[in-house]
Amino acid sequence: MMSKEELELIKKTKINRKRLERWLIKNQKFINITAIEKEVSAPKGLVQKFIKYDKKIHDKWVTPIHDVVKGFTSFSLK
Repeated sequence: MMSKEELELIKKTKINRKRLERWLIKNQKFINITAIEKEVSAPKGLVQKFIKYDKKIHDKWVTPIHDVVKGFTSFSLK
């Protein structure tokens, strides 16, 4: 049986995946996909294959990519 922490981590990864996937598809023409992949040392073409061929991003890459995207999208213009 899984611990409460493991279940929380799985739930958080699922939420982050949905947000990340939606954001990547919506903003694909504005972002440098290769730079995001390099930032987290992900395999080349990982994000592009998701966007272009709907290939699932492996769970181990969801959080690092989500954190990078969150880092440059979480500013506000005032």
